[in-house]
Amino acid sequence: MSTVGLSMIVKNEAKTIAACLRSVSGVVSQTVIADTGSIDGTGTIARQLGAQVIEIPWADHFAEARNAALRLMETDWVLVLDADEELDDEAKQQIPRLLKKSNAGGYLVPIRNYIPTVSGRGWDRVAEPNRNSHPRARTAPAYFVHENCRLFRRDPEVYFVGRVHELVEPRICAVGGRLPMAKFCIHHFGQLAEEQERGRKAAAYRDLLRLKVQDSPDDAISWIQLGLQEYECSRQAVEPLRCFDRALLLEPKATQAALFKGMIYLDLGEQKLAIESLDAAFPDERSQALRQHLRGDALHNLGRLPEALTAYSHAVRLSGDDPILNSKLGYTEVRLGRSKSGIERIKNAADKAPAVTEVRERLMKAFIAISSLSEAGEQAEILARLEGSAKAYLRAASIRVHAQQPKQAREVLDRGIALFPDSVELRDAHNELAGESKGPATMAATQS
Repeated sequence: MSTVGLSMIVKNEAKTIAACLRSVSGVVSQTVIADTGSIDGTGTIARQLGAQVIEIPWADHFAEARNAALRLMETDWVLVLDADEELDDEAKQQIPRLLKKSNAGGYLVPIRNYIPTVSGRGWDRVAEPNRNSHPRARTAPAYFVHENCRLFRRDPEVYFVGRVHELVEPRICAVGGRLPMAKFCIHHFGQLAEEQERGRKAAAYRDLLRLKVQDSPDDAISWIQLGLQEYECSRQAVEPLRCFDRALLLEPKATQAALFKGMIYLDLGEQKLAIESLDAAFPDERSQALRQHLRGDALHNLGRLPEALTAYSHAVRLSGDDPILNSKLGYTEVRLGRSKSGIERIKNAADKAPAVTEVRERLMKAFIAISSLSEAGEQAEILARLEGSAKAYLRAASIRVHAQQPKQAREVLDRGIALFPDSVELRDAHNELAGESKGPATMAATQS
């Protein structure tokens, strides 16, 4: 029977290493961990759970660190995890079956990256609703999936390459190995970390990617990786666009470069340039959902509503139950006169994401568009509670006034003043309703 070993690199992972190692219990017969400088007791915990731990210096090179652990492996197959990951329970049944297929050099494993928002993106993949029962993932509303080779035959010619976003796939292909898809997944919880920690890691990856393009200046993928990381760290457009242009110069059909250029132009409000870039992409099936979503946004902003409807509909078919995307599709339907189906779609989205202000605001605007001001006022009050700002309470009161509901408007203003006693705008609006002022404050608020 073929044996499987676990190979890892870690640094200061005391909070998660035990759960990670327990997830492979009964699957692996050897565990080798390369520790690149932990000071929190990670190594001690790992040793207590049976791992062989070696300490190595960190040299700003993930592949070198992984290969240090890989060289000590003695099993027939190697499984690779990070400390903020866990192997799915299904793997205990699936891995022995997979190892019997002698023509596979390794297996691409779907990795579920759990995120703290109902909608999001990882690389060019859009998130999908989380219906998983994993205990650590129950509070995560969504996840996105990407695949990496995480299970492969041990072979001296198979090792990791790349300073960051390191892979074994190129070496497996170089020795003639096949890479079919595995039927189990790995759960990744790193995106659920505190925002400050995620930001620190993002900046570290950006710095390594800057070194990576120096190592491989003619590799289009490295330039795309750097461009996206630069944008996600800074939200500044110049350097990311330069990186994507460099990638397209090296590889004119680099789908992700054109896709991410379109995303940045959309953020800049350059709708026509966004569409031009998105239409220049050569999307595969995995990228289509994001591309169509972005095209829908640009077309909607340009007032090309029938085309936006088509793009959003396509994106929904590809990505499923994303409430933000569905609310955009519903609002476009309302603007095109399909009020009943559009309102119903946005309501469903709001039910699935009750605390997402973007969806709730779209529902409010849809009710205003069809002159259902009482319903718009209800949504505006919910928004005021969610946003917690004086401006939001003023807007809700204004809509109630326009709906000829002065009593509800006064109640909204009373709640707003209780929360924001120093707000001159709220007090002026309250006085206006009481007949003590002739100012236009309340009426003007509808336009905000």
